[in-house]
Amino acid sequence: EPATYTDAASGIVFNTWAAGSQMTLGMALPTNALKTDATEFIGLVTCAGTGWCGISLGGGMNDNLLLMVYPQQGNVLTSFRWATNYSPPKLYTGDAKLTQVRSTINSTHFSLIYRCQNCLKWQQGTETGAAATSDGYLVLGWCHATAAPTAGACPNTASVRQHSDQGIFAARFNDAAANPSYATWAGRAKTTVSGTC
Repeated sequence: EPATYTDAASGIVFNTWAAGSQMTLGMALPTNALKTDATEFIGLVTCAGTGWCGISLGGGMNDNLLLMVYPQQGNVLTSFRWATNYSPPKLYTGDAKLTQVRSTINSTHFSLIYRCQNCLKWQQGTETGAAATSDGYLVLGWCHATAAPTAGACPNTASVRQHSDQGIFAARFNDAAANPSYATWAGRAKTTVSGTC
């Protein structure tokens, strides 16, 4: 079952789940998302260390939308990726959009709160997929790597080695997941952090 967490700085209420021992993932969903499938969410990821963390929005690594998150020179950078086999994923070319609410970096962790639009329905070439929030849960994949991306200043071309830990779990939603304040919270995601490309 999820924990319910309220971010003090933004007021956003999340369902959160532990992903291994190195990550916490969270989601806030649009108001009616438990009845009608949403295509977006507000996400939270907290990751240990100075490497990178990855999320698969469809569970497995292959043929699902992937999100890579890592710290770089005081910012938290992100890149949407796509894999068709178990090798470093390539850049995702669909219409997913990420804007940041806020990020923090300290000596042990980095954390990001973000709005992810067109992220629960995806298309790469002829491959399509979706995650159904009306099911009351999503199957999420996660991975954690201790080594930082190579050439990380530009997230779209940064390269990574294989992660050191990974897993898949059913992220079940409770009644706090979908909130009437979602549109207000989404409006706080104003920042696009694109790195230096």
